[in-house]
Amino acid sequence: MTLALTSMNSSRNYNPFFFLLHLTDPLIKRDRLAIAETAGSSIRRNLETLNSTLEDALLPNNPLQSILGDFRAMDWFPQPSVTEDFLATDYIFDDCFSSKLSNQLHQLTVEIVETSESMTTGNCDQHQKTLEMADLASLFTISNLSAFISAFFHSLHWHLPVVHFPTFDPGQVSNPLLLAIFLAGAKYTNTRGESDIPPGLLCVAEEHIFRRVANLSTTKLLENPAAGLGSAVETIQAALIIEMLQFAQDDVQTRRRIRVVRHPCLVSIIRSLGFFSLRRRMMLEVCCDESRWRALISEEICIRIACWAFLADGFLTVCFKNHPVLSAFEMACDFPWSTELFEAESVTSFNKLVPTYAAESSLPPLREVVTKLLNNSDADNPLPWSHSMSEEHLLILIYGISSFAFQARAGLFGHISLNTIKQAASKWKSIWESITTGLCHLNKEKALHLGYSKHAEELWWLLNATLEASTVDNKTESLRYLESGETDELTNLNEFIQWCYKT
Repeated sequence: MTLALTSMNSSRNYNPFFFLLHLTDPLIKRDRLAIAETAGSSIRRNLETLNSTLEDALLPNNPLQSILGDFRAMDWFPQPSVTEDFLATDYIFDDCFSSKLSNQLHQLTVEIVETSESMTTGNCDQHQKTLEMADLASLFTISNLSAFISAFFHSLHWHLPVVHFPTFDPGQVSNPLLLAIFLAGAKYTNTRGESDIPPGLLCVAEEHIFRRVANLSTTKLLENPAAGLGSAVETIQAALIIEMLQFAQDDVQTRRRIRVVRHPCLVSIIRSLGFFSLRRRMMLEVCCDESRWRALISEEICIRIACWAFLADGFLTVCFKNHPVLSAFEMACDFPWSTELFEAESVTSFNKLVPTYAAESSLPPLREVVTKLLNNSDADNPLPWSHSMSEEHLLILIYGISSFAFQARAGLFGHISLNTIKQAASKWKSIWESITTGLCHLNKEKALHLGYSKHAEELWWLLNATLEASTVDNKTESLRYLESGETDELTNLNEFIQWCYKT
């Protein structure tokens, strides 16, 4: 038997499953998401705005404000800037004047301890004992906060870009989102070891965040969700982050809880808030002021939440054979902006990029694009909007097609044949090649493709292999990955990839 996979080495000079083999390797116990590689090649962010907002949030609450009126504490007590020396001595300064951010960190630790006390040991294998304030004191410090926020935006963020770094304000963010970013940064800060994070803390944080997700079930659907769901949006962002962070911990019980309980709950909430059908109300255009830019960003974040929730669902299907809880046919929202536009540091930088990316606003919703790819009548005709697609868009599409393939193999799609899905995958590959070739010539966004999107072609190879293996009769060995039974191990996928190399 000959799979299309057998010719890959002759046509490509690199391992077509570089990332997937790393992700599924049973011998790898840390950094399955290849965060180290991502962080090593990520762009150096301008931390000036972050430091400025941190400095504002670290100003002491002035007990003399009611007496002195407009005079501020900094007029009476000279303040150093937010530097490493200042952050290293923040505990001394906090003894004299507590700041908004130090108060918030203290409140977070109290909430985590209360959540821990309310949980039973059986809820999480990692939760060996009830967390106490003393367990968290050395971790939840102002000096760590600055380092961990920076670490998060240089690492896990690139795989899950649903938080906008240029407008991120640690002094204004809600507790759930601050907690998720803080812990993700702690996990991927090279100077810290595993022992620095108390056992069970991630599970308690997960419980803490998802209790707030569950409370969103009473939130009313707004006509324009992007305009009036600030705290709800941040809770959902936090849930997506902690969900991915927990999947990287290589614990079967944790994965099962995320897959069976947490993820369906999160998708249900996002669906009830209308994010999966969210269309942009504002045209992508040069912004005359920062408020307009921030309004566009708020809308974009809601769309990104919908799209990366869809990607998370596809990830569960591809890696763990989880039956999808979200269909591409349900995705009536717009596609997200390209990375470069979303990561623009300021309204001025954003305005310079708008003319380049204005064409992307003409892209139809995901479900229309998927329908077009599945349409056999125009198999040889180029799709008119394909030149406006980015690698992120194609990552979303290939996960959608892969989910259809899983459902077709499981006998859930009587009206969509495997041959139709093969043709859709072939169209996808043509678009991918045209887009990536164009990027190489123009060097456009190249430095910004740091997350899963740059590995999208690996999913195409995997999809092709599963489609061809599904049609082969009299297989000499059992391919458990092609069976429909769900799993919480990555070994089935790893064995299938290894089988592809032997075939």
